[in-house]
Amino acid sequence: MSAPPLSPTEAKKRYIVYLAVQITGLAVMAAGVWLIREAGQVPGLVVVLLGGCSLFVRPRHLGLTRK
Repeated sequence: MSAPPLSPTEAKKRYIVYLAVQITGLAVMAAGVWLIREAGQVPGLVVVLLGGCSLFVRPRHLGLTRK
């Protein structure tokens, strides 16, 4: 049996970073929806798209899983 790729503490730290990125992305998308209602569609859509891009980050991008 091979050794795990990360120590448990490093894996936990990277998982917390992953969760923070996901939650922040959702919050930015919510702020974009609010901005659409308040300031207009163009600035709000840009913010929503930026928040949506953060949702494409996967655990393998942080080295948490193997291919």
